[in-house]
Amino acid sequence: MRNKKFNMKKRQLFLLAGLSLLTLTAKAQMEEPQKDTLTLLQEQIDANASKIKKSEKFKVSGYVQGQAEFAQPGMGTKTGANGGKYNADIDGKDADWYTRYGIRRGRIKFQYSEKIAKGVFQLDITDKGLGFKDAYMEITEPFLKMFTLKSGIFDRPFGDEISYSSSRRESPERSLIFQKLFPDERDLGASLIIAAPKGSSMEGLKLQGGLFSGNGIRVDDNSKMDFIGQLKYEKTYTTMSFGLGASMYSGTVNNADSVLYTMKDNVWTAENVERNQLNTRQYFGIDAQLSLVTVMGITNIRGEYLFGEQPSIKGDFGSPKANTYALATPFNYLRKFSGGHVYLVQDIYSTPLSLVLKYSFLDPNTEVAGNDVANKADLAMNTFGFGALWNINPALRLMAFYEMTSNETSTAVAGYDTDIKDDLFTLRLQYKF
Repeated sequence: MRNKKFNMKKRQLFLLAGLSLLTLTAKAQMEEPQKDTLTLLQEQIDANASKIKKSEKFKVSGYVQGQAEFAQPGMGTKTGANGGKYNADIDGKDADWYTRYGIRRGRIKFQYSEKIAKGVFQLDITDKGLGFKDAYMEITEPFLKMFTLKSGIFDRPFGDEISYSSSRRESPERSLIFQKLFPDERDLGASLIIAAPKGSSMEGLKLQGGLFSGNGIRVDDNSKMDFIGQLKYEKTYTTMSFGLGASMYSGTVNNADSVLYTMKDNVWTAENVERNQLNTRQYFGIDAQLSLVTVMGITNIRGEYLFGEQPSIKGDFGSPKANTYALATPFNYLRKFSGGHVYLVQDIYSTPLSLVLKYSFLDPNTEVAGNDVANKADLAMNTFGFGALWNINPALRLMAFYEMTSNETSTAVAGYDTDIKDDLFTLRLQYKF
């Protein structure tokens, strides 16, 4: 009996405690000011705006280029196995054409911007594997925004075609002279960019210069740096825009041999030099661009001319594609060269079509010509290309482009006493996001 009374009192105490807690909670809620609908909505908008602002700092973009190439035996392709070269056992001994196809470029670019700085990474993903293209930071002073410092792996600031994105370019590849002088287009280094302030009388004028490794995107293997500088002026009007530029490259390439070859009286002549001597690598270039809006659509004309001195190996005019000290390659043939290109791109009024004409040339050795040329790498090349672009929608583009290449002939070079068969047709579908 006594336990029943104790339990009843215990229940009453718990009940009173619960009622007191509910009363205090309800009183606190009544005393707390209630937010109206507009206030709640504004808080939600502010929260979303903060999230959007953060997401705008981070950008992802890229493009994929799938293509088929139809080449004559004397021309290499950019896709396919065996370096895109003709293989008689596979392609047929008497074949007039052979085919390769694949992913030419598969780029994805990540960029994050925060106030005066930004960082950029770009990867290249194709059927040949995974590689990287860009990895750099950029810092711009916040006051006049005239000075920008760029450091890492990025496009060399030389000429116009290097910085002209492959997703926008109207031909499948850059001109042969740029492919030879600037493999990978990019290099490891640092550059200072000085741009005239907006609204000033000098707006459109830009000067940039920097020091670069000279090994392309490979790790640096010596304390020597190459200088690249460019002066550019661009102006835009209502129906016209134009640009003018001048560039210079001043550097060196390691000669792992104790012999240097130069041209004397149309003949390669050897002289003894100190092993690992640094041979001069010097280029000069001028470029111009013109864009006109007419009743036929937009007309674009672009051109560049380059000349200079190139240390290279005996069988190839190209610049180093790797560390020159690690490979101990004798870049001991000193060639004076010239080359360039001209584009004409005409949009067809009220259609998504554009017609393209392109002429390019490369003379890797201007000191010898014709039958005096005894080395294949010294033969001049001329390429005439024509094609069409179909901008299916803002993200999708189809390109058809045919290139006819003619080589300088010489009876002193086996197989090159006549023009070899090296035409190329490229069909490319590009998706850009």
